[in-house]
Formats: sequence, structure tokens, C-alpha cells
Amino acid sequence: MDSDLTLLQSLVPDVLKIIRQRFLVLEQISLLAPVGRRVVAKKLGLSERNVRTETDYLRQLGLINIQSYGMELTDKGKRTLKEAAPLIDRLFNASQTEIELAQKLGIDRAIIVPGDMDRQERVVDLMGEQLNSALDLLLPLGKSIITVLGGTTVAGVARHLSPKLSRYRDLLFVPGRGAVGESVEIQSNTVAQMMASETGGRHKGLYLPENVSSEALTLLLQDTDIANAISNIYNSDMVIHGIGRADVMSKRRGLDVMTNSKLRNDGAVAECFGYFFDQQGRLVKRIPRIGLQLEDLDKIPHVFAIAAGASKAAAIAAYMHHAPKQTWLITDEGASNLVLKGK
Repeated sequence: MDSDLTLLQSLVPDVLKIIRQRFLVLEQISLLAPVGRRVVAKKLGLSERNVRTETDYLRQLGLINIQSYGMELTDKGKRTLKEAAPLIDRLFNASQTEIELAQKLGIDRAIIVPGDMDRQERVVDLMGEQLNSALDLLLPLGKSIITVLGGTTVAGVARHLSPKLSRYRDLLFVPGRGAVGESVEIQSNTVAQMMASETGGRHKGLYLPENVSSEALTLLLQDTDIANAISNIYNSDMVIHGIGRADVMSKRRGLDVMTNSKLRNDGAVAECFGYFFDQQGRLVKRIPRIGLQLEDLDKIPHVFAIAAGASKAAAIAAYMHHAPKQTWLITDEGASNLVLKGK
């Protein structure tokens, strides 16, 4: 079955997307009947023209009736919807392990790719492909602001985003923080610019050091470009961020010997958004920073956390005590197996 689908995708690259879209249109008509095209289009984030094309085709197949009062499924349509559901579920929905991981972490969705990033570089490629598919699924048509945080893993997946994401979409990628003292290649500004370049979207930078005094920030915010950049961050439709190991991030942030020693003594295992957490998710230390704050995530519709490798398992589990419910985690078997075992 899987080899047949792979062959179909080679011949018709959009075949699975078409199958899923038609299934979702059928499903919405079943749930809302009698219903008009405009309502279905709004529910699915599709254009009315797109829905018209699909529903005309579904009517030709004898799966729906279109009347003046709305659309509804025929008996054939009801049978088709019921029989297609298991296939659609297997192709597009979460595996049992992914469901268990999401439930354990208290988030909406977990996507697990094969392998362990600590030993296999290809895992980054697989996560990038999964992120691209998820963005295509969740991003509405029209304008969206996507805030991007830096880091090695997020920079790695950025290379796998597709120009197809900008089809019928106006995507603006903005950095979620200033420079953190790390390599330019993995700074938030650079990664946001890379995502914009790969997708054909737009990019606006935030050219500030991450740590400045409140007095300096007040002066800087008088600059129109900086004020607009900060405004974009807080009006984001989506956030893409990584999860760091405390020991790695303390070095990357150039923390002094005394602070590093205290972090070790306090059992810090994770860092995210300038917060250091211990294994139980307790806050150990907070580094003041300019840009997106952890508490801001609750207001953002879609949040992607990207982290993988067995060495990241403890960091993932610790941070997820604070992740908003709408988080989607993209990870690998190396990390997920240990998180599920509670190690």
C-alpha cells in the first residue's frame, strides 16, 4: 500500500493533498448540511473558487447534492466518507505513539520522525519536511506573520520549506529576539530571513542585541523600524522555536562561571525563551531578553516546537510543563522514546 502511494505521488505530486482536501470538504458538508460553499470555504481556509471546483466535481461523482438551500451528502457520499475515513486517518493523522506523546505532554499534536538526530543527520531533513507539511495544513490563505526563533535545529529545518507555502498566501517572517551572541548563521534574524527566502515570503529584521537595559530599550523603541518589528512579533499568527539544553545554552549565552555553577547545582536541564528549567519544569533562572516572551505564546494561534535527539529528551520534557496547549512538537524517535519512558 505504501509503495503504491509513493508511486502515485511520483506521478501526481499533489495527489495526497487533493485526496485530503476532497475528504475534508465531504466531511464539512456532512457535519453542517445543508450548508453553502462560503461556510465550507471559511471552515477549511480555502477560497470559494476552490470549494466550488471541488463541490462541482463531487456532484459529478454522485457524492453530494447541491440545492438552493445548501449542499448535502447523497447515500453514496455517506458510504464513501465512512469507508475513506480509516485510510485518511492512516495517511494524515497521528500514530498511536504520537497521540500518547501529545497526551503526556499536554499539547495538541506531536509529530515523530524516524531515527535519532544525535547520530543521524538526515533526521533534520525529515523534520523540515514535516514542518513544511504542517505549515501548509495550518496556515490560512492571505496574510500571516510567522515569528521565528534561532538555534541550530530551527536553522536546519528552515532549508526544507517550500515556495508552495506562498501560493495564495502573503507570509511575513520576523525574528522573535535580538542577537544572542551565537553564530550569525543560527541567529533569529538569519533563520527568519532564510525561511522567507525558501518560501518566497517577506522578511523584516530586528537588529538589536538581546540584552539591553530598559532605559536603552525605551530610547530604541522611538525608532519606527524597531517599534514596528516588535509590534509584528506580538501580532504573530504562528511561532516556530527550538528547545535548548541548559548546559549548551548557558555557554552560548556567555554566562559567567558563577551563574553556570548555580545552574548546574539547581539541576537546570532546559532553556527556552531565556528561561532555565529543572527536570520537573521548575524555573531555575530567567535571563531578561528583548523580543517574544514565554508568556506571550498563549495569545498566538499556532506554536511549533522543534527539538530532537536522545540528548534533548530531558529538555523537551522539562519545557513542556510550560508549553501552551496549541503547541505542535516535531521531534524524533530518539527523544520521544525517552520522554515516554520518563527518562
